[in-house]
Amino acid sequence: MATAWRSTLCFREPWPLLHHPHCYSCYYLRLVLLISLAFFLMEVAGVEGRVSSKGCLQRERDALLLYKAAIKDPSDRLSSWHAQVDCCAWNGVVCHNRTGRVRVAELNLQNPNAYQDDNLRETALKGELLNPSLFSLTHLHTLNLSFNDFEGFQIPPLVGSLHKLRYLDLYRSNFGGTIPPHLGNLTNLRHLHLSSYFNSAKVVVHNLDWLSGLSSNLIYLGMSFLDLSAASHNWISAVNMLPSLQQLYLYDCKINNIPLSLSFHLNLSTSLVDLNLGSNNFNSSFPNWFGNLTSLSSLYLENSGIQGTLPTEIGNLVGLTHLVLSSNLLSGPLPDVIMNLSSLSTLWLYNCSLSGPIPSELGNMTKLNNIYLPYNSLSGPIPIEIWKLVNLNELLLSSNLLEGEITEFHHSNLTFLDLSYNKISGTLPPASLQNMTKLKFLSLRSNRLEGLIPRLPPNLNFLDLSNNTFSGPLPPALLTSNVCNSYKLKDLDILNNQIYGEIPLCWQKNSLLEYINLGNNMLSGEIPSSFGNLMRLEFLHLNNNNLKGHLPSSLQNCTCILVVDLGNNRFSGNIPIWISQSWHYLRILQLQSNMFNGNIDPQLGYLRDLQIIDLSNNKLSGPIPSSFGNFYPMISTSTPSPYPFEERVQLMDGFFILNEVITLATKGYQLTFSSILYLVKSIDLSNNELTGEIPEELGYRVGLHTLNLSRNYFKDKIPNSIGRMSALETLDLSFNNLSGVIPQSLSQLNALSHLNLSYNNLSGNIPSGNQLQTLNDASIYIGNPYLCGTLVNKSYFHGNNTNATSEEHAMLSSILSIILSSTLGYFIGLWSVFVLLLFKKKWRYFYVKKVDEIYDIVYVTIKIRLDRILNV
Repeated sequence: MATAWRSTLCFREPWPLLHHPHCYSCYYLRLVLLISLAFFLMEVAGVEGRVSSKGCLQRERDALLLYKAAIKDPSDRLSSWHAQVDCCAWNGVVCHNRTGRVRVAELNLQNPNAYQDDNLRETALKGELLNPSLFSLTHLHTLNLSFNDFEGFQIPPLVGSLHKLRYLDLYRSNFGGTIPPHLGNLTNLRHLHLSSYFNSAKVVVHNLDWLSGLSSNLIYLGMSFLDLSAASHNWISAVNMLPSLQQLYLYDCKINNIPLSLSFHLNLSTSLVDLNLGSNNFNSSFPNWFGNLTSLSSLYLENSGIQGTLPTEIGNLVGLTHLVLSSNLLSGPLPDVIMNLSSLSTLWLYNCSLSGPIPSELGNMTKLNNIYLPYNSLSGPIPIEIWKLVNLNELLLSSNLLEGEITEFHHSNLTFLDLSYNKISGTLPPASLQNMTKLKFLSLRSNRLEGLIPRLPPNLNFLDLSNNTFSGPLPPALLTSNVCNSYKLKDLDILNNQIYGEIPLCWQKNSLLEYINLGNNMLSGEIPSSFGNLMRLEFLHLNNNNLKGHLPSSLQNCTCILVVDLGNNRFSGNIPIWISQSWHYLRILQLQSNMFNGNIDPQLGYLRDLQIIDLSNNKLSGPIPSSFGNFYPMISTSTPSPYPFEERVQLMDGFFILNEVITLATKGYQLTFSSILYLVKSIDLSNNELTGEIPEELGYRVGLHTLNLSRNYFKDKIPNSIGRMSALETLDLSFNNLSGVIPQSLSQLNALSHLNLSYNNLSGNIPSGNQLQTLNDASIYIGNPYLCGTLVNKSYFHGNNTNATSEEHAMLSSILSIILSSTLGYFIGLWSVFVLLLFKKKWRYFYVKKVDEIYDIVYVTIKIRLDRILNV
């Protein structure tokens, strides 16, 4: 039988028909001979190796069982591999019977969770995955071990003994060491994939001369992420020995040389279809010989140090469909030669230092599906011809200097549109925008758009209109079709506009909304209770508005919430107890600058994942609960994952990452955090009415970066345990009633860069040593009259007070003004009377007479009262 079992990667070759139409008798004769020969070969096979009753050669079955015993299989993927079952029926094993014997031909052990990073490790085979037992499978032609874990084991030289191998895939399997040149013995190999993406072990290629042994058949060569720096001098001549090669992937291989021209014939000119040399270190002009690769369909050269202009020879690549040259130094205008590439469907030129206008000729390239030109300095209006490219799916022009108005959209097929961070002005065209029914992603962030928000496309997943000057209330059309009744929208961002009115009540169940940002507007009223219907909500930003009232209890239904920013509004009442009971995944809670009152609920300390909490500028009272700050990120110094604050937006040929943005008061400034937000850990309870002692337990928050307890009524000493907070960068305890000495343990805070202990009742010597030696600003300790040390003995005006806050300057100035004016007034009044008495004789006599009269009266009065007391 010529049968295959469970084949997923199998090269099938046609069998020729040998019969002649005029010789049927010869045909039957040959058939009889073939059958007889088959029986004879089966008999001979019994001499070479015993065939099991179920078809699998015993020695091959034994070899596979040895292989299973030699590796680790944590998810029991090889559970079907046992002696009682024919090995051809084992998971991942494929047998062929084309020679009259059943032989193992394919071993397909790719990780079933390939491309799923979350579950990849749990299901990976581990250990020496190219164990010597495999080399007994002499008829093996397909071997796929991709997405497993070699645990750093090197590819053994014996792999070169598998002479019939045609397909070898070790992609992302964490092998290490040196690539053995014995791979050149695999003369039948057609597919070789060794790319080591995410390998923990370094993989080095000393030379590529062994590729010449694969010259006959190899059509696919993937060696991305291997270190080819030692082979940089002749890599192109080595690859040129593969005349049948169609796909070449050498991404991020540390190649530091690419010749501008070739002194030998280019064998790849008519065969190579896909070429990826991205993320290498060429630091060169664009090679002219690329224009000879006339069969090329895709060319990836991003981030490779390519400089200057594109040569005219690139126009010879008439079959090119994908051109990716991003993150190079192609300065000047968009190259004219690109307009000759009529087959182009993908054009990626982001971050290439391009300038000038977008040429209108780009609108003639009717096959374009994707145009990515962000992070350049392109200027002028967007050509109207761009909007007429009917096949265009994705258009990214963000972070340029584009200006003018958009008068009309024509794209019925556009799914992704990003025009953010430009200078586009005017109003949006309402009718044509609404007709873009396939549009899923729309970002117009940080432009100069104004007017009312028009009716938007009905099938949006992502909408970002932030940082413009849109005005008016939230339009009913937007709310009805895009927000309240939409079951497709996930992200809604209208941050920093001039939207006013109340938040509507129409939020429906089964909504997919995960992100809402309505901050920095002029919204009023209360948070609608229907927000509680948003079960998938993870990010809620309503900060810097005029919202008021209590937080609705329905918000406790939003159990997936990660970030809540309600700061700078007029919310009141107690901080709800249900926050700690329902928001179990909460990581950032910002309620600053509102009118919350009452005590801090001790249960709030049990929000395990909280890493930023800002309750400053409220009317909270009572002590800090001892449990407060018992948050895992704050008691750990390990680096957390950035995943919770990232959102990956899928594109046709990749994805890009959106980061959460938060503004915090730290180190005396308002700082904005985005890409490193996952690293920030902060507690801010400043400017409240909190009392009692600072809990000793706060000192156990060794991962905390910022602690601000200023402008409260804390008393007694500073806890000595604060010296354990090894990651602390900012400590502000100013304007409290703290007393006692400053603990010497503060000198152990080696990361401390901002300290404020001013306006307390601290006494004793100021500690010295380590990091405190660098904090030599007298304003740190001002307002503590009983402190001792050379630093506080300095004149405040002559010391280094550049970091004193404006409020402290204002308070000091007012005190000095009162003292100075009172003293000056006293002396002026006294000297005025003295001068008048000196020069006016009558006034002087009158003054003396009056003083005598007053003296007599006082004397007589006192004398009479004393006599009465004595007589009694």
